[in-house]
Amino acid sequence: MRSWTWKRAGALLLVGLLAAAAAPAGETAEAKPDEDEAAPPVRVVGTIITPPRMQTRRESSAEVLLTPEVRGMVEKSLDYLRKSQHANGSWGDTRFPESAGVTALVCLALMAEGSQPNAGKYGRELTRGLEFLLDHAKDDGQIVAKDTYRYGPMYDHAWATLCLLQAYGTMPWRRDYRDKLARAIQILLRYQKLDGGWRYKMMKEGESDSLVTLNVLFALRLGIKAGFAVPQKTLDRAVAFIRSNGIPDGRWYYKRGGRPGTVAISGCGVIAIYGSGAFTDPLVTTANDYILRYYRRYSVEDLLEMSYVIYGTFYTSQAMYMAGDDYWVPWHQKTVEVFEAAQKESGEFYDQHGNKVYPTAMAAVVLQAPYGYLPLYQR
Repeated sequence: MRSWTWKRAGALLLVGLLAAAAAPAGETAEAKPDEDEAAPPVRVVGTIITPPRMQTRRESSAEVLLTPEVRGMVEKSLDYLRKSQHANGSWGDTRFPESAGVTALVCLALMAEGSQPNAGKYGRELTRGLEFLLDHAKDDGQIVAKDTYRYGPMYDHAWATLCLLQAYGTMPWRRDYRDKLARAIQILLRYQKLDGGWRYKMMKEGESDSLVTLNVLFALRLGIKAGFAVPQKTLDRAVAFIRSNGIPDGRWYYKRGGRPGTVAISGCGVIAIYGSGAFTDPLVTTANDYILRYYRRYSVEDLLEMSYVIYGTFYTSQAMYMAGDDYWVPWHQKTVEVFEAAQKESGEFYDQHGNKVYPTAMAAVVLQAPYGYLPLYQR
């Protein structure tokens, strides 16, 4: 006790000496500050002198974008998704019943709200959805549910893998979790095509497209962060494939030799190149300007007539977020206007084929992006 008292006294004496040394000639350490600006106190913890705390404020675009109206749209969307869950824990759609891909997208929307398995407002629904995905992971690594794939299961498998990676570590009672994820990643590596990308079917032959390739890249990059082994060569070949589809005017080809794709394909190009660390690539800069110009140019009514408008915003949102607030804030505000006009009274969104669960999940992800809970949105 006596030793502590002497140390404390010594610390206080040191503070006094420092304050006196810092005072101008003719003034003492007790000199009062100006009346309109109080001097912040010096903090002493033990024998450590801490500089005064500054009056700082951390501003975030979330404060601007997450308006009461946006929060209301999110609540209606997630409530619709909660009510749409099947008894076996899955979600499906008009054209995709009991789909692993649709289930994965809904789970991402629930995690974007901040829910975790068995924790949070939608923790119960999220747990049942993730259990469904794990229970439908096959021995060869594919995560697929009902065989309703007209072209192939790669979309569903890539989204399911991404979703399970996002929740990795939050379900300790599933001791098979890591093994199923490892197999899921291995099958993605196994079926990378000769041109460097991926497409609908689990096969190495044939041509790739930018959208499927980008979705696989999502999963592989998150897999690396989760501690799974992914060869750098695999990522480099995929980025090279997507980059080769870029056009100097900001547009992007969906497939080589085809017509320029929608604005969503430009978003895919931006995300792929940004993720490789090439932040100043001319293709990225031009594509960002093209995307923002596109959304500013067209009216809400025009954008609603665009094919797969909700689906497209899922990709352009990530590109605009990575580009910084000068792009992200005006883009998100315009997109909210589009979503306000598209959302139905019960909270759902539609695509042109009558699907409403997966568009609602994607819209909910985009609206909640400012929360920052999903690794899809990074800078």
